[in-house]
Amino acid sequence: MQKKKTYRYSTGETFEADMEDLKRLLRENQEYLDNYLDLYGSLEDDEYVARGNGFCDRKFSDDFIEGQIAKYRTRLAEIEQWLNS
Repeated sequence: MQKKKTYRYSTGETFEADMEDLKRLLRENQEYLDNYLDLYGSLEDDEYVARGNGFCDRKFSDDFIEGQIAKYRTRLAEIEQWLNS
């Protein structure tokens, strides 16, 4: 069993993880990013629909979605850096 290490996202959120945890986080964050990119790329006339993947039919602003995309891109870069160090 690998020893867990403490990591800190640039947002200040900290967590403990080993390499397997980081790989899982990388996959999960990539899925979140893909969902937001898909949602952002498929919007027509500001209509948002239930997607069955955690997103609801509530209308999100473009600014919110763009912020989430930026957040998950940053997280992915940070996790990849930890995995490669």
